[in-house]
Amino acid sequence: MAEFTGSALLLSWITTAGTQTLGGDYRTVSWNPTVAYADTTAGADTHVGRLPTLKDATAAVTLVDNQGTATYASFQPGVGGTLIIQPEGTAASKRKITFPCYSDGAVPSYTYNDTTTVSINFTGNGSFTDGTN
Repeated sequence: MAEFTGSALLLSWITTAGTQTLGGDYRTVSWNPTVAYADTTAGADTHVGRLPTLKDATAAVTLVDNQGTATYASFQPGVGGTLIIQPEGTAASKRKITFPCYSDGAVPSYTYNDTTTVSINFTGNGSFTDGTN
């Protein structure tokens, strides 16, 4: 894969209230898919055995805090939606993550002498895709 900067990133939060495009205000985006394992170790095994079971994921976004009250309402804890992360924009064959999830709430960070930011964590709710446009 060729190197790239995050300037083309497209970030959208889709809820029943509508779609919010957040890419212009983001500072950081992290994506963390995980899997749980069942322990298959038994008897005279000398090493732990594992069987992959359930997939899960979390994501975290930090935005410049110029979002307004409507956006804050859509990030209340427990609001469900779909987070779309396109690290290289919308070009064909570029990575696209589609993540059904819940917002864990918006957490603003008020600083004395810097730009105010807001962080939002997301917890998975169902099957996600990590594919291409």
